[in-house]
Amino acid sequence: MSPLPLWPLQVFYDGACPLCSREVAVYRRRDQLGRIAWVDISRPEFQAAEFGLDPARVQQVMHARAPDGGVFTQITAFVKIWQALPGWPWALLRAVFAIPGMIPLANIFYRLFARNRYRLTGRCTPESCSTRP
Repeated sequence: MSPLPLWPLQVFYDGACPLCSREVAVYRRRDQLGRIAWVDISRPEFQAAEFGLDPARVQQVMHARAPDGGVFTQITAFVKIWQALPGWPWALLRAVFAIPGMIPLANIFYRLFARNRYRLTGRCTPESCSTRP
């Protein structure tokens, strides 16, 4: 029996977020081996359930799904992206986030950004920027 492939990694991102789209554009240019399949969750035809994902949760934080069905979120999803990309900047980022405690700490800041990305990118609506308890 051969091992499961590591690629392609499916990455679910908010294409309507200008900051998110710019970052994805950088990753796309560096993905010369075609290891990442990008899925824009802002497209009207996107259906989270078709990918086995929770529709509310996929709108809240970045998700990546491996060929074996494993799902990674938040900073761990970024680490999976960096594992797919060759080169020193990604190796350096992987090394930094391999430090014990770094991912949980970074997740705090990531969740703060993700929760406020509509406000930070000027896309607030009453639904997207409602006051949360």
